[in-house]
Amino acid sequence: MPLSLTPAQVQSFTRDGFVAPVRVMPAERAAHYRRALESFEANHPNDRIKLDQKAHMICPWIDEMIREPGLLDATEDLLGPDLLCWGTSLRAKAADGKTFAGWHQDTAYADVKPIVLIVAVALSPCRAVNGCIRGIPGSHNGPLLPHKEAFGTSSLLSREQYIDAPIDEAAAVDFELDAGEAALFNNAICHSSNPNTGDDRRIVFLVEMIPTYAYQHEPRESATLVRGTDSYGNFDVDPQPQAELGAAEAAAWKRAVAIQASVLFRGAERPPRALSGITSGASPTGD
Repeated sequence: MPLSLTPAQVQSFTRDGFVAPVRVMPAERAAHYRRALESFEANHPNDRIKLDQKAHMICPWIDEMIREPGLLDATEDLLGPDLLCWGTSLRAKAADGKTFAGWHQDTAYADVKPIVLIVAVALSPCRAVNGCIRGIPGSHNGPLLPHKEAFGTSSLLSREQYIDAPIDEAAAVDFELDAGEAALFNNAICHSSNPNTGDDRRIVFLVEMIPTYAYQHEPRESATLVRGTDSYGNFDVDPQPQAELGAAEAAAWKRAVAIQASVLFRGAERPPRALSGITSGASPTGD
C-alpha cells in the first residue's frame, strides 16, 4: 500500500508523468522554511545564486527540508524505499510580470538514468497567477525534443533554454500549489512557467530525487541518502552541512557542483551560473 499517495495518484504519475498537488508538509512548516530562506538572503545577499545547485550542501535547513517525512513518503510511493537526493534548486520568481521559464525537458541536459523525480516544494502560494509550473501530460513518454539556448531574457533557467519545436500549449496543465504542497514530476516531461503577475513572489524548491539503483556512466557525481540503504554505491556521498555556508560547506559544495556542472552545462556557451554568479547576459557569438 502507498504511504502517502493513493493508487490512483500513482497510476496518474505513470500515465501523465506528474501528480499534483500533494501535501508534503503543513503550511506552518513551509513558512518556517521560507523564513530560513529569507534569513539566508539577508545574511548572504551575494551568494543567493549558490542555491541554484545542490543547495542542501550549504544550508542545514535545506538538508532538513529534503528529509521531511511527508516529502519522502510521497517520493517512496513512486521510486521505492531507498532514496537519494541528487540536487536541490531554488526557483524564486519575483512578482514582476516578467520572469518565466520556457518549455523544456530536463533530460536534455541531465544524464542520470533511469529516472529523476522532481519534487517541486512550494514555500509560497504557487497559483496560475503566480506563474506556477505547467506540464504537458504524457510528454515524458515521447522523444527528447531539440532545445536551444537563449541569452539576455527574463528566463530563470540556467541556460535560458527552450524547446525548439512546436508545443501543444492547449494541452498544458497548471501545477497549482499552496505553501507546503508539492508537484512530483518525471524530469522528462515538457514543462514551463509563465510570469508572476500576483502580489507575492513564487518560491519553489526543486528537490531532485533518484532511487539508489540510478546511475550515470560518467563522470561520477555525488548525492545524499535520505531514506533506506544504498547497496549500489553509484554516487559519492554529499557531506551534510553543519553550518550555513561555512568554509567546509562552501568547499565541498564547490567540488560537487563543478562535477555536476560539467554534465549540465556540457556544450553551453556560458559558464555555470551557480559557480560563476552570472545569471544572464549577451551571447558570446553576439546572437
